[in-house]
Amino acid sequence: MSKQSITLGIAISLSGRYALLGRQALEGLECYVRDVNAAGGISLKSEGKQLPVALLVEDDESDESKIRNLVEKLIHQDHIDLLIGPYGSGLTLAAAEMADAFQYVLWNHSGSSDEIFECNLSSVVGILTPASLYLCAILDMIKSLDPTVRKVALFSAKTGFAADMAAGALGWIKREGFTLTVHQSYRSGIEDFRPLLGQIKDDPPDVFLSVGRVEDDILLGRQLRELKPRLKAAGLVVAAISRFKAALRDQADGFLAPSQWEPQVRYTVDVGLSEDEFVSHYLKSATVPIDYPAAQGYAAGLVAQRCVEEVGSLDQKALREAAGRLRFTTFYGPYAIDPQTGRQAAHPMLVTQWQKGRKEIVWPQAVAETQPLYPGPLWG
Repeated sequence: MSKQSITLGIAISLSGRYALLGRQALEGLECYVRDVNAAGGISLKSEGKQLPVALLVEDDESDESKIRNLVEKLIHQDHIDLLIGPYGSGLTLAAAEMADAFQYVLWNHSGSSDEIFECNLSSVVGILTPASLYLCAILDMIKSLDPTVRKVALFSAKTGFAADMAAGALGWIKREGFTLTVHQSYRSGIEDFRPLLGQIKDDPPDVFLSVGRVEDDILLGRQLRELKPRLKAAGLVVAAISRFKAALRDQADGFLAPSQWEPQVRYTVDVGLSEDEFVSHYLKSATVPIDYPAAQGYAAGLVAQRCVEEVGSLDQKALREAAGRLRFTTFYGPYAIDPQTGRQAAHPMLVTQWQKGRKEIVWPQAVAETQPLYPGPLWG
């Protein structure tokens, strides 16, 4: 019987801890579905026509124990054609294990943990930069700005995601011949960083980096401002989000942060709509603010569509092979994966910095809006 539509299935957090971020990712994907259907659907050579896209959604409740059953339901009971991943690395890993067992491609838009790509899972297609490269972007920028920099201090929370980021930074420091003055691993939820910051105050490094949960990095940012160590640069992963600016106000200025995507970034696109078009289309019907999960949700649709139209069918093995060989650029940035692991290999991390109350893209140079304030933050 002739196929009437292509069904995308997603289990995503609409309640629980990741509810806001999950809702953003879903609304990005819903925006993609509206746009592709307005354009006539996805071209499927095996059917000789364009087919409209339907979307089937389940709430994983931010619960890893639920996502496995939901992925099985979407595949075996609902017979979806394309499986879109959840938000968050832990949930994505659980979904990826199920997808692999059922020989379904998982279009992974929001799980950046390196573990996802190191478990011999053959079905994952990674769209975002792996966690181990987040802090390396800041270090690359500073190395290009100042060849005299050598000393780096690193704080990292004891979480899996933070551990991946810290491991990437530690590898970079060793590889580039820099000196690690301090690596402080701490329990997330700490109430006072000052006892841990004594060495930073007494013997300041050139660069201070930290990765923790939102509350951790906000407190750390405040207490760094109080201590005023003579640093050339400070980068906090959470500094990229608006909540950091709201908490620190003027004192956010100068802090660097890695970012997967910003609404004002500009890439030369060869697949899908432009940055401005995406932002405009998303905002027309969004119920939650635009942020990186929304962009990643939309990008997942574009990447899957490009592979379907390349293959001309919905055969999962052929789609995974196409995903491993294609190279293109969407508004989200360049796309290319390692054919074996599915790890994203082309998408660059952005470096942002708060300057005069505005978050600016300062790296890489090809898409930077302005020059970084360096040395900085300005502690006076």
